[in-house]
Amino acid sequence: MLKTPLSRSSNLQTSERRRRALNAGFTLLELLLVIAIIGGMTGLGVSTFTQISSTKIRVSTNKLAAALRHSFGYAVSHGRYVRMVLDLDGERYWVESSDKPIFLSSTKREENVDPNELTDEEKEAREEAKEEGRPVKERPRFNKDSVISEVKLEGEVKLRSVFTANQDEVFSTGKAYIHFFPNGFAEPAMVTIGQGDGLDEGGAYTLILSPLTGKVKREVGTIDPDRYFGAPEKIEEENP
Repeated sequence: MLKTPLSRSSNLQTSERRRRALNAGFTLLELLLVIAIIGGMTGLGVSTFTQISSTKIRVSTNKLAAALRHSFGYAVSHGRYVRMVLDLDGERYWVESSDKPIFLSSTKREENVDPNELTDEEKEAREEAKEEGRPVKERPRFNKDSVISEVKLEGEVKLRSVFTANQDEVFSTGKAYIHFFPNGFAEPAMVTIGQGDGLDEGGAYTLILSPLTGKVKREVGTIDPDRYFGAPEKIEEENP
């Protein structure tokens, strides 16, 4: 049967509509494909960033744990009084030592106060001795020790907090101190390293220093010390 010009025109219009629909379909398919690729790359980027951040924190905690263990061993093997200084504002730590006996005060330490600082009574006694011409007895002091190089935390990794048995509160600013003694004892201490400024931001690890062995245990997250942290364990006597 012969096709009329009208039927041919109708067929051409139908073909044109199909072609446009087909092109529109491919365009939509391509758009969906691009969205899927971008979403996958974004997810991969976030996952990779999280892994890198976690790795940085783990590396930093490994270094600090090694420094704590070494400080404990150094105090015992060299018969020195050692303390680690943790600068929470400067995101760094270093080691100081003395060959003269230095003991901890029975008074709880306050934030941002050096426990080796002279008391008001000691300052007055020194001034009186100077005025009267008497010799001033020098108090043993800690001096920076090269046994462990000063370590500066990098990037977003931060020293979040430090707590020892000789503190009432967890320190989150200023300088904190952990002491090691030649008799094989260290201050019970907890140090938290994490990412971000707030305690609930980013990942974190808490290092717990054993006072009798110098071993360091690493816990995931921010660990709050309980009221008996650092207290001697009670050993029940066996009944005869």
